[in-house]
Amino acid sequence: MLILENQTLEDHLSVEPLFFRIYLADDETKLEKLLKQKPYIKIHDQLSTQLDDLIKSKHPKRKPEPQELEKLKAEHIGNLSMQDYGVWVFFPWSDRLVHILDEEEYIEVRTNRNIYKITREERDLLGKQKIGVVGLSVGQSAAVTMAMERGFGEIRLADFDLLELTNINRIRTGIQNLGLPKVIIVAREIKEIDPFLKVICFGDGLTEENMDEFFCEGGNLDLVIDECDGIDIKILLRHKAKSLHIPVVMDMNDRGTLDVERFDLEPDRPILHGMIDHLDHARAKHMTTNEEKIPYMLAIIGVETLSNRLQASMCEVGQTITTWPQLASGVALGGALCADVSRRIILDQYHESGRYWVDMEELVGDKAFKVDNTVYAVEELNAEELTEEEMKAAVLEISTDSMTLEPAQIRQLVSAAVMAPSAGNNQPWIWYAYQGKLYLFHNEQESISWGDFDQITSNISLGAAIENLKLESGKLGLSVTPDLFPNQNNKRLVAAFYFTITGHPYRPDLVAGMPIRLTNRKKGNGQKIPQNILTELIESVHSVESASLLICEDEDKITKIADIVSAVERIRFLYPQGHHDFYTKELRWTEKDVLETKTGLDVRSMELSEADKAGLIVAKNPEVIKLLNQWGGGTAFEKLSKGSIVTSAGIGLVTMPAYNAADFVIGGQAVQNVWLNANLKGIAFHPISAPIFLFARLNHSNGDGLDKEMSEELTKLQDELCEIFPILNERQGIFIFRLSYADEASVRSHRKPLEDILKFN
Repeated sequence: MLILENQTLEDHLSVEPLFFRIYLADDETKLEKLLKQKPYIKIHDQLSTQLDDLIKSKHPKRKPEPQELEKLKAEHIGNLSMQDYGVWVFFPWSDRLVHILDEEEYIEVRTNRNIYKITREERDLLGKQKIGVVGLSVGQSAAVTMAMERGFGEIRLADFDLLELTNINRIRTGIQNLGLPKVIIVAREIKEIDPFLKVICFGDGLTEENMDEFFCEGGNLDLVIDECDGIDIKILLRHKAKSLHIPVVMDMNDRGTLDVERFDLEPDRPILHGMIDHLDHARAKHMTTNEEKIPYMLAIIGVETLSNRLQASMCEVGQTITTWPQLASGVALGGALCADVSRRIILDQYHESGRYWVDMEELVGDKAFKVDNTVYAVEELNAEELTEEEMKAAVLEISTDSMTLEPAQIRQLVSAAVMAPSAGNNQPWIWYAYQGKLYLFHNEQESISWGDFDQITSNISLGAAIENLKLESGKLGLSVTPDLFPNQNNKRLVAAFYFTITGHPYRPDLVAGMPIRLTNRKKGNGQKIPQNILTELIESVHSVESASLLICEDEDKITKIADIVSAVERIRFLYPQGHHDFYTKELRWTEKDVLETKTGLDVRSMELSEADKAGLIVAKNPEVIKLLNQWGGGTAFEKLSKGSIVTSAGIGLVTMPAYNAADFVIGGQAVQNVWLNANLKGIAFHPISAPIFLFARLNHSNGDGLDKEMSEELTKLQDELCEIFPILNERQGIFIFRLSYADEASVRSHRKPLEDILKFN
């Protein structure tokens, strides 16, 4: 702590000025002693001009001429000299001695230009109020604004923080105050405006231990302005205010958001308007990590109503910035709003509770619509409906020499087939039974998306369903052979199935895996997978026509794969259509949505931390994505997958000989084969195939839709993946997945009712 040569420690941390009324002999002696001790004191004497204003205020109907004004001033001060009149105020922190009118006259002159926006009677009532301010960023602006209006007689300031250089972007003070407690800085500023105001400092901030003192000692507060950062204190102070029937005002420093809770008029009002009633308030004081605090924080701030820039900035906290941004203009506006509303509450002019917005960008903005030339257009991708008439016509054009199945057999087979995985759990299949024969169609209405380039993800899913069908057929003593894309005139007919009786069921060892198979995105526990199991997994894929599997166990390479996959995921999030499809087609936020649709990804299945889930919520806004693209941001999205990938025991890559629809379908059968095998052995399986699908777009459509920067980055990422898996230079990548030993997944995906996806002619 740097203390000036002429200052004592007491002076350095003082917030109380000294008063000298030198018409009193004792005060005159004390001031003379002070001046001898500190001959360097700077003296400011503008009492004459203050008296001018006082006299003029007493004669508002006319302006006294200078000569008359001097006479009236002399009459006013009577027998006292100009030097003796009023009070000398010494500010020890700045070594300044200032000559001012004494309290009653000082107040009259200083508030004269408030009349009649604030009447004298209202001013006097305000001057009896006790106000508490917790947190001194916006709180500083509110406290100083209220002091300027003389909106209180006593103010209690609570903040534990010291002033840092980064605070001066929004706290009006000078660099000479760096390192000082904020309470001292604000208290001094108030005292320099009006030394007669009472200021009490709580330099430890507001705590559970000092809350009674803050609210009650010397008389209960009349109003509290909450601008603190601590979630626990926000909650605790409201419970305290509610118990004492004290109103709480809070500015949120974004879009002019103001919060008012009239516990004085509504003693039974839920705190924070009930926005955190679903959370355990008692836990608040025990929360120590961001993961614990984030559900409370999101509920309090109301993510949906934040400005686009603040939402986008939240995605960059911990990436390119250290904390939430605040602007001096927003802080100044917040201080003004708090001061205005607090004054009207005290004067019985405003009686409501609620959350309000004084959004300057909306109130003062271009009236004419400004065209955004940046290309961020998205569209609702739709496919032509797959009708029963189309399916019937398609199967009548081909010949199917297969045994006839009973309806019960078909239902059993399809019930097992649809337990297969699909991209985003979109279940892109319709099964059609015609005269005892079974056919598989691609229901494009369910799968169409930016991510399903060339229907790659759909074909893999359809192949996985075919593998399940083959396994279930064995339980019925049947063998099944799929004829892929048998109708050249209708590619939506993916397979016609030929059933025969067999005495050798297909892979009976995997049948038990169908009902337990699931995606598990939880982090691995570090346990290695025995080599004999890895060998068995590889052989299971090789048993499928032309398919192969490589498994990478090298930790450095796994880390590199994590970097590649997470970078591709970021690109997918930042690409507007990819972002749109993820949020509108894939993600399900509530259990109600999950149960109603029976499709999509339950957000719980993503196994996100509260911080990452908060980021996902914020990133839902397309305008956020637009801003992140403009800023070159969005690296936070890489966290969604990177953390789990680096904990993998192995990364698997399934390949096929060529890039064509049939190979992706057959590759999907191989994927299901290894997935079931892994799950049966207690190994968690997590698809991370985004690179395969985006690289396909890059290679087979010249990066259609991707901007230059994205295409260049994807090219670089593809080269890096080929260095890890050189086989990709020769064969087509079908699927990438991670293997690990991990805790059980939180939830399992649902499936549509059988009647929705199986049609009998």
